Amino acid sequence: MMSRCIYREEHDDTHLEIWEEDDRRSLWFDDVILQSEIHIHDPAVLPNPVNRAMLAHLMFELPLERVLLAGCGGGAIARWLHARAPEVAGDAVELSPTVARLAREYFDFPAPASSRWRLQVDDVRAFVARSGAAYDYILVDLEENQSTPDWVTGEAFLTASHRRLSPTGVLTLNLIVDDNLGASSALQRIRRVFGPGILLVDDPAHDNLLVLAFRAAAPAPPPADRLRRLGQTWGIDFSALAGRVTRLPAADDAPR
Repeated sequence: MMSRCIYREEHDDTHLEIWEEDDRRSLWFDDVILQSEIHIHDPAVLPNPVNRAMLAHLMFELPLERVLLAGCGGGAIARWLHARAPEVAGDAVELSPTVARLAREYFDFPAPASSRWRLQVDDVRAFVARSGAAYDYILVDLEENQSTPDWVTGEAFLTASHRRLSPTGVLTLNLIVDDNLGASSALQRIRRVFGPGILLVDDPAHDNLLVLAFRAAAPAPPPADRLRRLGQTWGIDFSALAGRVTRLPAADDAPR
């Protein structure tokens, strides 16, 4: 099947397109940024490898009752989680009303009448600051001009997110920076708020780094046989992801 564009819209300074190819539907920004991708016929499949990597924390089998998505996009992760774990409640916060509408109309974002998910148009900074909920997982996947906004790794947002985590909660950031110096500075800011409980997942195929910042101590990956069983349960290759996990050194252990 040839790929075809099924929707196109100019919104503010952003060009949005939705494409279909075979059994996949994808949301693109400015022709070059793949924002979301779903399997049209099977919501329990998550085709985008970056989305799957964003869920690396599931290998640790921590409590999973409530999730916050900072930046909804097409809502692929919400749709997938609803299919795999319908008992999980979630809040997805999207700044763009247009993107939120597309998530509902084209990407099957879980309807509140049949799920425990809510999609809200809001600035996630304001949402986190005023929220009284405790989240087991906060996933942040935001970009401006093809990089992570500075405020995402600023003290105010990180501290507010830390307060919103449950005692065993984890904040996962998709960190997109231009160079090693930018990554190092961002990681230092994260460490100042979260301490030593930080794991990194590299992605050699993309210019991003996934940061898992734990409210408590960062756990070790499970043994190989357990990773395989968890991978079958969730449909994610946790064995491969575990091989890409490294522990951010404590400040005293960092090379000088």
